[in-house]
Amino acid sequence: MSGVIEVLGFTLGLSLALAILYRLLTDPQEMRRIKAEMKRLQDKSKKAQKAGNMEEVNAITGELLKQSQKQFSQNMKPMMASMLIFFVFLGWVGAQYSELVVNMPFYIPFIGSQTTWFVWYIIITLPSTFFFRKLLGVE
Repeated sequence: MSGVIEVLGFTLGLSLALAILYRLLTDPQEMRRIKAEMKRLQDKSKKAQKAGNMEEVNAITGELLKQSQKQFSQNMKPMMASMLIFFVFLGWVGAQYSELVVNMPFYIPFIGSQTTWFVWYIIITLPSTFFFRKLLGVE
């Protein structure tokens, strides 16, 4: 049971560390601005499509592509850093807990009631990452 708790602790710590990393390496205001601009352009594109103005749709599509590239570049630095941290973590935990069997308190479809440390990691990391990103205001 202690292995299960240890993997839980490592997973929560990693999720928090990665959320902090994203918070420090991205500009949340710029991300919000880009998202708002993309939403505005999408709405404008829908109106132009309904009006049958394909020239305007093409121009808006070009602008959407530029905004998408800005968003991608904002996410690239923290993504590369987090991948490095993740793979080091994954290798270490995999070596330490390769024999760990997690007995779930309930049956999960397609997984069952027993699982490995990696599936346990995934089950914990999805909600915890969402929680920490919302808590820190990461876009």
